[in-house]
Amino acid sequence: MASYKRKRKVYNLDFAGTEYDGLVVKVRGLTTGEYLDFISSATAAVDEEGGETEGTLRLLATHLVEWNLEDEDSEEMVPATLEGIKTNDFRMNMAIINAWTDAMVSVPEAVGKKSGSGEPVLVESIPSQAL
Repeated sequence: MASYKRKRKVYNLDFAGTEYDGLVVKVRGLTTGEYLDFISSATAAVDEEGGETEGTLRLLATHLVEWNLEDEDSEEMVPATLEGIKTNDFRMNMAIINAWTDAMVSVPEAVGKKSGSGEPVLVESIPSQAL
């Protein structure tokens, strides 16, 4: 059997229509283990009324591929690093993290067709041709 080489998904986060209209962020997905650790630490932070904010920002930094973020004063590109993330407004970082987690857990949109039960089909149609 031929092997299959897995590739980590890269999500293109587009903030069109939001207060960050024009911002585009490319970020790699988490492994299942990283995601479980992330959810576990977020749940613990809520329980403790504290925060695992620094850990979350570090996790984002290790998965951040690139962004088109420019500094408002110097007009230089903000580095896609933890140091660059730390210079952002906290609200912006939370918007990026929320968009990232939403992208990872979202189900692909229906292709506009109905299943036999009347519910939308959740998988894309498989191309075929007549024999």
